[in-house]
Amino acid sequence: MLGEKLKAQRLSLGLTQQEVADYLHVSRQTVSNWEVGRNFPDIPMIISISEYYQLSLDELLKGDERLMDKMKKDAELIQRTKRRKIFDTVFVVMLLLTVVCAFVMSRIPELSDQKIIPMLIVAVVFIFSIVRFFLIIPKDDKISGRYAPIVIPKSFGLGWAINPYHPLGLVLLIGVLVVIELMIFLG
Repeated sequence: MLGEKLKAQRLSLGLTQQEVADYLHVSRQTVSNWEVGRNFPDIPMIISISEYYQLSLDELLKGDERLMDKMKKDAELIQRTKRRKIFDTVFVVMLLLTVVCAFVMSRIPELSDQKIIPMLIVAVVFIFSIVRFFLIIPKDDKISGRYAPIVIPKSFGLGWAINPYHPLGLVLLIGVLVVIELMIFLG
């Protein structure tokens, strides 16, 4: 739908694909791909096209379900990226506080024998990392969601991680937390 509208408006204005491409600072092939529906312009580009073709955004976008789905997915991706940045910042702060707490506890004799504080800190950091995963990664994500294998690429950094959406993955993660807590308690 959008592609047909773009082509019809370009032809009605007597413009070539190259003229449109030059004005929008894209390749002629990009304009061609938009017109045949192979891909879609991003939102800022749609605004530029709307202005250039003298069409309202409403006229340009209404009725194209594929484009609306793409825009919805793009908006969700932006939201997830913002959430990931916030969670990652909080996670780094939590890890730094953990290091500071461990340093302080090792310097104060009355606290060095305490085991409950490190256990609580580890539990909070561990649970926070799992909650972060659930709030950032959608359930239906093909790479990291519920249909993904138990071991998945890390969402932050390099390497592999256990998928908490996978039923066995969640059990394994809880088991790892219990083992770490026991090591602190018994150690």
